[in-house]
Amino acid sequence: MEYEVYRHIEAADEEFEYIDSFFKRVLKEDKDLCTAAQRNLNSGVFVNGQLHPELEKGPLYFQNVLKRLVTEHRMEEEHEGKEIWPASQNFAGLTATEEEVSFCSGLECEFENSALVW
Repeated sequence: MEYEVYRHIEAADEEFEYIDSFFKRVLKEDKDLCTAAQRNLNSGVFVNGQLHPELEKGPLYFQNVLKRLVTEHRMEEEHEGKEIWPASQNFAGLTATEEEVSFCSGLECEFENSALVW
């Protein structure tokens, strides 16, 4: 892990030390959690589970928003009868041909060790 800490020119020493020590403590705790989680993943001990409904409202909210958006996007694709790629580039009105889309769609992709729990 690498990070940089910047200090406002008007920050008092006491204020800066408080924030700096808090930031370093949080980063150390996060690193320890990540290291332990990786150790459990490597040993096969870790099992995906639900997030805590009270203590992890931020991640739960994000997951729910993402799930809703992905579901709506998929429904729109089914309605249109084709994949919709909103981030694809369009140069001077040129778009991918059906042949190019068919070729790319036929390529195999493999994601190892990936799981998303809703």
